[in-house]
Amino acid sequence: MFTHLTDLTKACIFYGLAFTLTAMLAPFADSLGEGVMLLAMFTPLISLLLMLLVVTRDGYSKVGWASLGLQRTGWRGWGIALFVPLLVLGLAFTLLWSTPLADLVLPTEVGGTPINALLPVLLLLAIVKNTLTNSLAEEIGWRGYFFPRLLALGPGRAMLLSGLLHGVWHLPLVFFTPFYHSDGNRWLVVGLFLATFTIAGVIYGYLRLTTASVWPAALAHSVHNTLYEILTVFTVSSSPFVTEYLAGESGVLTLIGYAAVAGWLVYRLNKRSSKVDLTAPIPAPAFGFTE
Repeated sequence: MFTHLTDLTKACIFYGLAFTLTAMLAPFADSLGEGVMLLAMFTPLISLLLMLLVVTRDGYSKVGWASLGLQRTGWRGWGIALFVPLLVLGLAFTLLWSTPLADLVLPTEVGGTPINALLPVLLLLAIVKNTLTNSLAEEIGWRGYFFPRLLALGPGRAMLLSGLLHGVWHLPLVFFTPFYHSDGNRWLVVGLFLATFTIAGVIYGYLRLTTASVWPAALAHSVHNTLYEILTVFTVSSSPFVTEYLAGESGVLTLIGYAAVAGWLVYRLNKRSSKVDLTAPIPAPAFGFTE
């Protein structure tokens, strides 16, 4: 339909679609229940398909699909994707458990199986499932389509802006449903939430930029979500506010940890910027999985 749009214009239209779809879902929270959260996770994917097949028609060429970064495994970024959320959330919750505010409570067994034998398997299965479904549905939109089209602003601005706007996209769910960050002072939680997503955008953007693949970002997103859910279940605190403010998805300890990692990654990126043109378009490899 529109074949001569600039990348920034495409990014703006995509974002408008994704945010509008999520805002339209939020009022149906009473009838959909927690299903509204699952449906919202797929709005970036739906918006991406609308962009490729209706708005720009880029999806009628192999190049259009290849630009999403699905054809590269990006395995060199898997280490960061796996261990950074584990390190940050692990340290955040460990610090929380070391205070009088909260305790770690693990069941001794689940279904007759010792928890120490079952937990790694459940963790692995949950990460694989989320990576291939929910997290990928989000990241193929945010880091597969949206982030590369913001690179006209420069890599640093693209990372920060993609993270911030990814966080803003959640706000209809935060303000108009009871299922997402409903504990604590709403405005304080939103401030921490947006700060954490902005920093996370640096990490996810780094993975996308340095691997030309969307898979490491999807994996990191999945590991974060899975660990957060598990660690929250195993945490008993005097108040739900404790987890929300300190070691939750956007708690202060979590934010500090991710900020430290993001700073290290930016330092690495700046070191290699003299050797690599970071403003060049992310490569669009031929079909077939590559490194």
